Amino acid sequence: MADQPAQDKTEEPTDERIRKSREEGQVAHSQEMPHAVMVGALLLSLAVMGAGLFRWMVMQMQRGLRLGVVGSAESSELATLVPDRLGEGLTVSIPFMLVATVASVAGCLLVSGWAWSPKAVAFKPERVNPAKGFQNLVSKKSLVNLLVSVANMILIVALVWTYIRDKIDELLALRWYSPEGIAGGAAGLVMGVTVRVLIGLVVVAALDWAFQRWNHRKELRMTRQEVKEERKQHEVSPEIRSRIRGLQITMARKRMLKDVSAADVVLANPTHVAVAVRYDAARMNAPTVVAKGPDLLCEKMKEIARAHNVPIVYRPELARALYATVEVGAPVPESLFVAVAEVLAMIYRLRRGRNALAAGT
Repeated sequence: MADQPAQDKTEEPTDERIRKSREEGQVAHSQEMPHAVMVGALLLSLAVMGAGLFRWMVMQMQRGLRLGVVGSAESSELATLVPDRLGEGLTVSIPFMLVATVASVAGCLLVSGWAWSPKAVAFKPERVNPAKGFQNLVSKKSLVNLLVSVANMILIVALVWTYIRDKIDELLALRWYSPEGIAGGAAGLVMGVTVRVLIGLVVVAALDWAFQRWNHRKELRMTRQEVKEERKQHEVSPEIRSRIRGLQITMARKRMLKDVSAADVVLANPTHVAVAVRYDAARMNAPTVVAKGPDLLCEKMKEIARAHNVPIVYRPELARALYATVEVGAPVPESLFVAVAEVLAMIYRLRRGRNALAAGT
């Protein structure tokens, strides 16, 4: 259904469609968001480590101004100084490189989340097809990316230009400063430019992020026929549903019949219904129906009750009322509480009498 016209894809993508697209590496992606996050992280790292970087820059400037004239006796110092300074520069820049790398990855995760997709990196012949590549080059997506890049560049250039235009006098005055003053002034100008670049990147990235997410969801839209076919694939046939339901009922009956052996009394309407009731004063606020059943199930409950010495009391009206109004596992309602309490009290008296008789003998 991939060749369906776009106007026919009117249905929102299902969760299954979104999951499959992520497995294939098709996620919303913004090229601007990682850039914005990276510049913001670098700006933050400069605020944290800027003092040390400033001192290093001042020291390098002072060393450079103390160098002798090239070709003199001190020219050998230059041959050893350059590799040393390059090594120090690399060491100083490593933390910023790590920050930039982590921030760029975080920016990608912020847009599309974590999506592990071996299919996305698998070799596909159509990727090296020149015609397919040209089609992607002139696609709507590439045009949008181009417009976003141009807008980003225009906005950043405008922000930087307006800032530098107001700082021309300060730039010209730096030549009269000491090395510390030159480094401090340059650092201030760089920080000002970076802040304005970050503002431009954040604005463009936010707009691009919103568009990319909207466009990605639009590309995943489905036709009504695709939605119907997907539902058919996940629907269970009536026969299987009936079989599952039967197994569930059988398991529930087994658990229910097992609870009959722990009941305090079985209330019965001689041959039609039986209701098993249990009451534990330490755990229950009211007597609870632990099992009930009609006809054959009624007979099975009474058989289990006899086997475990559970009293069977024939109270037809009470048994029918409990069977009709109380679900298994639910407490006895207030309207029937007194009648059930009387039966339980009678059972407890008989039980205490038997225990006393057994103890006397």
